[in-house]
Amino acid sequence: MLVGMLVMLALLAPAGDAAGPDLQSSTATESADQTAIRKVIGDYAKAIANKDLDLFKAVKPSLSADEERRARTAFASIQSQVVKITFLSIDVKEHQAVVKVTRRDTINGSIPGAFPQTFNMSKGRTGWVIDEIGR
Repeated sequence: MLVGMLVMLALLAPAGDAAGPDLQSSTATESADQTAIRKVIGDYAKAIANKDLDLFKAVKPSLSADEERRARTAFASIQSQVVKITFLSIDVKEHQAVVKVTRRDTINGSIPGAFPQTFNMSKGRTGWVIDEIGR
């Protein structure tokens, strides 16, 4: 059941009491867009950690009704979740970005393992948002 929940969360936007993204992997020459993208991914992890559906919707405004239902179910069924995100790459082209990370979750005190995640993002009038989350 724990593995099934992890898969469901990974497809949705799993995470938990976010240890947060690995900001040490940023560089002094990082662009303003890359810095903003890291913040959005950090907020994504924070939303999952705090079971904050409003914050989750803010970073992924394209959240479908089915994704929202799965998020609510996941938030209700997990007591605690910590997410550690390590950035592998941030590829920005104009108003689009592809962000690759490695994510390690701790769910209810158990560490099921690390897995890759890819975020397709776009920049609009209000800043960067997550359009899609995949593996």
